[in-house]
Amino acid sequence: MLKSLSVSNYALITSLEVEFREGLNMITGETGAGKSILLGALGLILGNRADGQVLKDKSQKCMIEAGFEVRGLGFGGFFEANDLDYDSTVIVRREITPQGKSRAFINDTPVNLNLLRDLGLMLVDIHSQHQNLMLNDPGYALHVIDQFGGLSSQVSDYAAGYQALKGLDKKVQTLTEALARSRADQDYLEFQFSQLDQASLTTGELEALEQEQELLEHAGDIQLRLTESVQILHESEDAIETRLKQVVAGLQSVSGYLHSLTEPVSRLQSVYLEIQETARELNNLLDHAESNPDRLTVIIERIDLINNLLRKHHVVSVPELIELRDQYSMRLAGIQISDEELQRVMAERKVLFTEVGEKADALTLARKKVWPGFERKVTALARDLGMPNAIFRVEHKPSDEFLADGKDEIRFLFAANKNQVPEELQRVASGGETSRLMLSIKSLISDSLAVPTVIFDEIDAGVSGDIADKVGNLMVRLSSGRQILNITHLPQVASKGDHHYLVYKFDDEKSTHTSIRRLENEERIMELAKMLSGEKITQEAIQNARVLLKK
Repeated sequence: MLKSLSVSNYALITSLEVEFREGLNMITGETGAGKSILLGALGLILGNRADGQVLKDKSQKCMIEAGFEVRGLGFGGFFEANDLDYDSTVIVRREITPQGKSRAFINDTPVNLNLLRDLGLMLVDIHSQHQNLMLNDPGYALHVIDQFGGLSSQVSDYAAGYQALKGLDKKVQTLTEALARSRADQDYLEFQFSQLDQASLTTGELEALEQEQELLEHAGDIQLRLTESVQILHESEDAIETRLKQVVAGLQSVSGYLHSLTEPVSRLQSVYLEIQETARELNNLLDHAESNPDRLTVIIERIDLINNLLRKHHVVSVPELIELRDQYSMRLAGIQISDEELQRVMAERKVLFTEVGEKADALTLARKKVWPGFERKVTALARDLGMPNAIFRVEHKPSDEFLADGKDEIRFLFAANKNQVPEELQRVASGGETSRLMLSIKSLISDSLAVPTVIFDEIDAGVSGDIADKVGNLMVRLSSGRQILNITHLPQVASKGDHHYLVYKFDDEKSTHTSIRRLENEERIMELAKMLSGEKITQEAIQNARVLLKK
């Protein structure tokens, strides 16, 4: 619950501090006294956006601080998840600088506005008159039915399946679009791959072919030179091999007389043997240098094929062509994998679609069981609050598609007069009637309200007399088990509070200020008397105030 609120330099508030109590807290004050200002300050604590124009003194910062008692409310998980220090009393602070910058703190830890807003939704439910318009919102109507029927866990279970289904829908769309793009290129990829694959390229092939081409193109010259060389070295009458053999034989015949010839003769013998071996090798090479026009044609065609592929694909080597071929192969394989993945996801979606449909149908059935009782109770409360001919109806329209909360579209219909067909609230209900309907609905779903503090801002507008008394009694019931802060102008309602606070304005020499204080005993009686009779308080008004307070 909200334990304390401290505000400084905000609108008409120079500085104020107030402590709130458990149960039903009534807040009153003259029109323009600053009750809305107080709510605005509290809204900043709950994560509303700040405006630098709210500073009373533009040279000083604005600071708002609130203390909340959260013992036993299960807030520990939220604090742990967001790395915040947890204590049974949570201190929330908001600061606005003269430059318009805003800072927020939870238990002295700086936090961003989204986190502050998340915590605020867990701490306080503020119901102002403009929220009555929510009754015209089909989404809110559905939320109310689910709250009244205790269907939150069933709704959450459906919502989880729905979100998973939406995720699969997106995945199917992404895969389908990717597959369509791939298939648009498939013929091109298959042609390019087939051409490169049929070429049966190997690394180093082009260089080897070019060498063989040169050999075959110059085969005649090579044979001529080899033949001449063999003739000179070995086959002619005065061949080098024969002449050298004669030289060695001649020198050997006289080497016994000149010992220094031994080494030269030995070298000449080695040269003779080398020439003999070389001649044999050259003779053998004649067999490999034969002219082969057919083979040359094949080689030229193969080289032309490879060069054409190099030019076509704008690369300079066969290994690059091989890499391209492998890339085309992988992309074609990817198309097959994508198709298989799409089929798998679509099969998974089909199963989930059935499951979500079953959950939606079960949710619809549960809601149909809930709303007749809801219609009766809201109608009864509305009649009790001064609308004797009221009829409240829940209109249901099934959806053909899955929605975030099921397959149901719900609207609230209302009729205040006899023989009137129930219609949408905004067409037939006045502001006061809408306020009382909202109060009736809030009272019916109060047990499911998770927040410890509920604030009503003049929800009792437009009623008086006996109806006001009944509104006050409904407030009392609502405050059972939670803290209620109710801003009201009705003495009959204000008298029902466990505690009474007065918002007031006062002037000093420089400016006007807004403040708040808790009223005790005679102060409260006098405030109620003033609300009953106006500025001139009569004895009758004082007596009536005592009667209202039963004092």
